[in-house]
Amino acid sequence: MKRRLALLAVLIGGITLVGAAGAATPAPAKGSGVQAAPVTRLPFPQRGYVVSVPELRALDGRSVVVRENGLRVDDVSVDSLAGSGLRFGVVLAIDASESMTGGPAAAALDAARAFLSYRTPTEEIGIVAFNGEISVLREVTRDGKALERTLATQPSLAYGTRIYDALTRSVGLLRDAKLSSGSIVVLSDGADIGSERSLDQAVAAAKKQQVRIFTVGLRSGAYDPAPLRAIAERTGGAYAEARSTAELAAIYKELGTQLAGEYLVRYRSVARPMAQVDVEIAVDGVGSATTVYVAPTPSLLPPYHRSALSRFLLSSSSPAIVSLVIALLVCVLLFLFTRRPRATMVDRVKTFAPGSRGASQDLGLAAVLRAPMHNQYTGGWWADLERDLELARMNVSARKVVGISLAGTLAIVLLAFTLSAPLLGVFGLATPFAARAVIRKKLKGVRADFAEQFPASLQVLASALRAGHSFAGALGVVVDNAREPARSELARVLQDERLGVPPEDAIRKLARRMANRDIEQVALLAELQRTAGGNAAEVLDTVVVTIRERAEIRRLVRTLTAQGRMSRWILTALPVFLGGFLWVMNPDSMNTFLSSNVGQVSLCVAALMVAAGSMFIQRIVDIDV
Repeated sequence: MKRRLALLAVLIGGITLVGAAGAATPAPAKGSGVQAAPVTRLPFPQRGYVVSVPELRALDGRSVVVRENGLRVDDVSVDSLAGSGLRFGVVLAIDASESMTGGPAAAALDAARAFLSYRTPTEEIGIVAFNGEISVLREVTRDGKALERTLATQPSLAYGTRIYDALTRSVGLLRDAKLSSGSIVVLSDGADIGSERSLDQAVAAAKKQQVRIFTVGLRSGAYDPAPLRAIAERTGGAYAEARSTAELAAIYKELGTQLAGEYLVRYRSVARPMAQVDVEIAVDGVGSATTVYVAPTPSLLPPYHRSALSRFLLSSSSPAIVSLVIALLVCVLLFLFTRRPRATMVDRVKTFAPGSRGASQDLGLAAVLRAPMHNQYTGGWWADLERDLELARMNVSARKVVGISLAGTLAIVLLAFTLSAPLLGVFGLATPFAARAVIRKKLKGVRADFAEQFPASLQVLASALRAGHSFAGALGVVVDNAREPARSELARVLQDERLGVPPEDAIRKLARRMANRDIEQVALLAELQRTAGGNAAEVLDTVVVTIRERAEIRRLVRTLTAQGRMSRWILTALPVFLGGFLWVMNPDSMNTFLSSNVGQVSLCVAALMVAAGSMFIQRIVDIDV
């Protein structure tokens, strides 16, 4: 008999230890990690999240890191939820069905009272009982005494377990109380019976109000954990299971401690309206929580309506369009400031020569008919492009150059929209200008080579004239002994002369092709030689001396302006170098700057200002001798 009593005592002690162990380690605290719930009543771009950690610890701005779309957010504030000034609360939904008769009903009230013992003075709590009906025992309130009086009386038990309807009603209580953050703790010992709402509808209502639902299941004969577990998982809460009524108080104490010890993380978002934002909140040494939201647009009250200008400025394409318009205006201004006058000195003097106006008025019928055809096929930017390609000795057609430029612009624009940086597409406009710069550089090199070879060619021309050759014959001797590009250009003059074009007109055409005013003197000499004769060789010697002296002055000016040209390139490259340096040293700040509309517009404006400054410096140091 004594042996049986001892064995019974050991068995009872073992059961007590197991129950105590289960009560000491409630389910919600195990493996829950970092949890984050958004605060609903903060005006955008202010963002707030209620953060809870599995163990009690002090959090501050140094231990919490927030990232939006992978970019770290600066100026994050972390405060205890109780001292944040925001209204937050919890609704306790208690099962009052007939299956809770006896010990489970009393244990549920004891657990709810244990939950109240851990509430903070600023935490608001409401109480709902559910069976075949939904009874609001107490509205959301901070009155602790009223809550204790409510839990002092056992609610009436009846048939039915309308879990989903109770959750929907609890969400309505939190919404009507206008809380910034709310949670629901629901206790049930069975499956849903009699709800008018479905599981999806209850979860949708909770998600709409950003409410977390913590579910506690009490084992019974009709117990089904699947719905409670699904509710907790889909709303960001946690699920706990009590194997007996003795474990309920420990679970509710753990929930009360967790909800009362949460923190509020606040920051200012830089996301654009209607953009999807992936948020990651990491706590040092604990873990991280992730969530997603769509940045809202500014809320406007009727009967106010946005103007067309406001709708345009708030659209996602407005920064790119505004930047494009500004870029075009700057390009037009730069073109107006930097373009050279079309009329040369000779043209302006020719207007005062007698007979020039009458000659322009006495155009024959053939000339009048030929003028539109000349403008159609030899004028315009396309003809200029073909002429420049031919002068630059580039074996590529104008059609191919334009095609490559357009393809480069399209590639940059597609890359910009792929990277979600539409303002980057503005830089695609630089592709045609870059192609034009390459062509002009090659053309400038050809003309510079011709200018270097031209004095020596004139000396050969003077020697041939002294030897008794005619002007055309002397020019042929020059062509035979010249190097490229002077050889081909002078051969063109000789060919025009053989086709009946007056030598001075052919030489003036060469002067326009080579953009060289010195050749105008040779054209004047050729005209005098043809009309009046004279010692052309002696005049050519004087012309050669003048050209070489001018070349010496040109070299001197280029030497004196070398510092200005170097300053131009240094000032142009300095912002690019500084931007790359800041990118390497502080990538988070640069990513934030480049991902914002203000940063992208500022970058485009800065690039245009740097380009304008570079062109103005070029105009200052480019002295025409």
